[in-house]
Amino acid sequence: MKKYFLLLFVASTTLLLNAQTTLPTKKVTVFKNATAMLVKEGTASLKDGNVSLPIPQQTLFGTFFIGASKDNSVKNIVFKTDTLKKKARCNSVWSYLAGNMNKQVTLHYTPTTGIDKSVSGTVLDYDLYTGIMKFKDDAGKTMIMHVGQIYDATFKDDPSTFYMADSVKRMMVLKTEKPADNISLQEIYMTGGINWIPSYYLRLKDDKTARLEMKAVVENYAEDFNNAEVELVVGAPQMLYSSKFDPMIYDYITSDGNTFANNDYRAKGNYMQSNAMTVTESAVPAADAYFENEFATTGEKTGDMYIYKLGKISLPNQSKGSFPIFAGNVEYKDKYEGSIYDITNYYNTRYVPQDDKPFDIFHSLEVKNTSSVPLTTASVMVVNEKDQFIAQDEVKYTPVGATNNIRLSKAIDIIMKNSEEEKNREDNAKKIGKTSYSKVILKGTVNVDNFQNKEVTVTITKTLSGTVLSSGNDGKVTKVNSYNYINPSSNIKWEVKLNANEKKVLTYEYEVYFIP
Repeated sequence: MKKYFLLLFVASTTLLLNAQTTLPTKKVTVFKNATAMLVKEGTASLKDGNVSLPIPQQTLFGTFFIGASKDNSVKNIVFKTDTLKKKARCNSVWSYLAGNMNKQVTLHYTPTTGIDKSVSGTVLDYDLYTGIMKFKDDAGKTMIMHVGQIYDATFKDDPSTFYMADSVKRMMVLKTEKPADNISLQEIYMTGGINWIPSYYLRLKDDKTARLEMKAVVENYAEDFNNAEVELVVGAPQMLYSSKFDPMIYDYITSDGNTFANNDYRAKGNYMQSNAMTVTESAVPAADAYFENEFATTGEKTGDMYIYKLGKISLPNQSKGSFPIFAGNVEYKDKYEGSIYDITNYYNTRYVPQDDKPFDIFHSLEVKNTSSVPLTTASVMVVNEKDQFIAQDEVKYTPVGATNNIRLSKAIDIIMKNSEEEKNREDNAKKIGKTSYSKVILKGTVNVDNFQNKEVTVTITKTLSGTVLSSGNDGKVTKVNSYNYINPSSNIKWEVKLNANEKKVLTYEYEVYFIP
């Protein structure tokens, strides 16, 4: 005779299998702030003119709507907490006994006093809450015992691995206008817990073109969806209540003191753009066929948003998936740029530094979006034609045809220094009200040295507090907001072309009014 042995587990976790009526998810539209819009459609059976459906547990405030076919509408919906019978997997002795009543079993148990005993028979009844079991032995006697005394059970035949457990859940009960056997319904709502994170891979092919690939990681921590149309949205639509739950999902009254539950799972700004994908290095050189094919996910522009359409996707709850979006060639050019802050600030310091001050020049790539889709804000990894790592930076939102800068590193072979000196001074040059101002004219010098064996163009921006009188080498001057009313804040911008191993000197003059 084949026997089946079970050992008692003190702690257990119930795996509930959903036997409740649910509408299948037809479409999932995912935004980059960990929210998504779900559309569900299907036919539900009626019982006594009512339909019972589960309440989505992360529905956002004011976004849940449900509609019925025109031949029979929804009269009202009641949201309530209810106890349902759910099919649960057995993982302990008590759960196997609850799921196999009236089956022949031998129990081994420890009585309150005395030695261990065993008894054969069938389970007649079992109370899940109290653990009290009604058991009839082979002699026809009825025993009342607590399941906690049982440490082993041997079934004569193969036992069922499931039992019917009670599950307390929030539910909605729909009442229809007319009696019917079933009704066609559509649910639409926003939910938290679903997010998408883009990332880019830029591989330089030569000194003008590169291959840009985009992938998206979709994170699902809300609910299962199977064979649903999934869309990823580029853009920032207004979502005033995206951090608040809808009152239908919680079982307490909405009041001024406790209006909404906190969404602790919400993705923060610094995480939304994190690169959730990892790249592993390989010792084997990449063949020419790798990362060469071009592809594009179907998409469309809707108002101020662009939507990538991934097609039909299945993604269970508590899981993540990676999906290719597009890949193709883009144009780029090397770009060098450096910024020089106001090293003197004469209005406040009344002092001109005597030494040259070095400033960094940064090497960047100016990438032109020659694809057919906009680039969304995301991390980008850059490698050269030999598959050597160059940099990781962030791509900003870039419309089709526009350019974007990707910073690579400091340009160690281009040196820039700035110095200033006092050229002229005039006392009592201006009087405003009762305040007299003196004026000083400062002369500045920017030295740029290119130690590379190639020609480069460097964009240099100099910021200062004062009125620019002259800027050599075709420097372009702009005035910006000033932190004091007597002197404007000014910028000088140069585009400097340097031949291989060439040095250039840029000069400028500006005046500053100050109180002596």
